[in-house]
Amino acid sequence: MIGESQTFALAALLLSCVAFSFWAERQPLGQKFGGPLIVLFLSMALANVGVIPHSSPLYDAIGGFLVPLAIPLLMLRADIRRVFRDGGPLLAAFLLAVFATVAGGVVGFVAMDLGEAGSKIAGTLVASYIGGSLNFVATAQAVGLDDSSLFAAAMSADAVGAVFFLMALMSLPAISWVNRAMPSRYLQREQDSAEIDATHNDTAEALSLSRISYGLALSLVLCALANGVAAWLDIGSLFILVLTGLALLVANVGSRLVQHVQYDFELGTLFMYIFFAAIGAAADIPLVIQTALPMLWFIGIVVAVHLALLMVFGRLLRLDLADVMIASNACILGPAPAAALAASRGWRELVSPGMLVGLLGYAIATFIGISLTEGLAAFF
Repeated sequence: MIGESQTFALAALLLSCVAFSFWAERQPLGQKFGGPLIVLFLSMALANVGVIPHSSPLYDAIGGFLVPLAIPLLMLRADIRRVFRDGGPLLAAFLLAVFATVAGGVVGFVAMDLGEAGSKIAGTLVASYIGGSLNFVATAQAVGLDDSSLFAAAMSADAVGAVFFLMALMSLPAISWVNRAMPSRYLQREQDSAEIDATHNDTAEALSLSRISYGLALSLVLCALANGVAAWLDIGSLFILVLTGLALLVANVGSRLVQHVQYDFELGTLFMYIFFAAIGAAADIPLVIQTALPMLWFIGIVVAVHLALLMVFGRLLRLDLADVMIASNACILGPAPAAALAASRGWRELVSPGMLVGLLGYAIATFIGISLTEGLAAFF
């Protein structure tokens, strides 16, 4: 109904989904699932029934502009000393998530017939689900999948599978036995904060447009600097890594500057909700079913094993459910979605650690994907 070039109509629907999700997550049922899951489901449903397109320059602009803009806003209050002091459980959960993803890749390869290039497909998808699209492309090139007609099909399955993973992950707090198995101080505090907000809505800080503009300007300056540094060093693919480093530097060295900024975290969270809407809209389920159904089943097995092992070992290691969710998100989807999930739930202490372990995933995923490809080809 709405074409990819109808920017205003498309933006209106995406923002309407976001606005509805903010309202819904304050309702009893919506609190169990959270706003990101709601906006993700709404935009995916609208796209797959033909109301909005699966691709648009607007979605590219959201991923290329709003997401980088949001990262410094979410990290301006990050105390790197607290990240290293309190980030141990999250790092342990992330390493467990990496192991669970590799195990899921092996199980999925054995269970599904992916054809002659099965080991290459499995290694490439596992690399993507430990790092991100950068690792997907790098691994595909390294194992020789990039010149195959299977490359586009694998990329489509990767994108759709990621959306379903995110929906499953966000549903975990709504499952009572998961909450009992892995109690979370973050989730308990989130519930307490919601009750306080419901009874004390007049305690918000007075809004200052000048201080809001300072935060936006500072974030844009950091994006511009990161882009310049990445271009100068010829490492454009690591732009997010450079931006994260600059944001952490300002947060920990320029605290006096940050004191003049207001509503930075809230703005970053809003931008990430819009990002979730774009992710959901891009999931073309009928296309993937037609062209890459075995790969989608493979991804489903990887995700199922990943989450099952996290639940089992997370309980044995007495990990916090919030740590497990952010680590899992950082592993499967990367640093930006991990930060977005932490921000959307109000887990501010987990935003920076989530970004950092997600960046660690970028660093190791290609190596793991290539090694898995060679190992599967040799033993199966």
